[in-house]
Amino acid sequence: MTDPRGPSSKIELRVLTSHHTAAVRETVTQDGLTEALGHMFQSVKEALSRQGVEPDGSPFARYHTFGEEIDLEAGVVVSSAIQPDGVVKPGELPAGPAAIAVHAGPYEGLAATYDAIDRWIKGTGRTASGGPWEIYLTDPSAEPDPTKWLTEIIWPVNP
Repeated sequence: MTDPRGPSSKIELRVLTSHHTAAVRETVTQDGLTEALGHMFQSVKEALSRQGVEPDGSPFARYHTFGEEIDLEAGVVVSSAIQPDGVVKPGELPAGPAAIAVHAGPYEGLAATYDAIDRWIKGTGRTASGGPWEIYLTDPSAEPDPTKWLTEIIWPVNP
């Protein structure tokens, strides 16, 4: 069982390179988050299929703002920029330093991992430099046991 007090692995600082993405960006409510992610990922999958493009990584969700309404971007990393396709647009996950941890377990426990990363960022004297994103390393449709799910949380920070 995952420790509810924090991340399932240590928090580390990494310097990331930028990555091209194919993603949908929407404003959603907290209550509609799961449903929104489902249709956003489906839209990206269909657009990539039409363009003959394969994902170059696991799905991600990036939170530009988080509150009652969430400015959310969801998609996948791709090897080069895609053509815009309806709601699916080319984008980029930014380069730079980031605090990173892997959360093991159900998504309901992600808040504790976010809290631990926030404490770590403040404890190192850094500040966040943009919204965090989650990379879903485990596909819930392939692994039905939520205790085995892995989610990498990446939170950009100022150097």
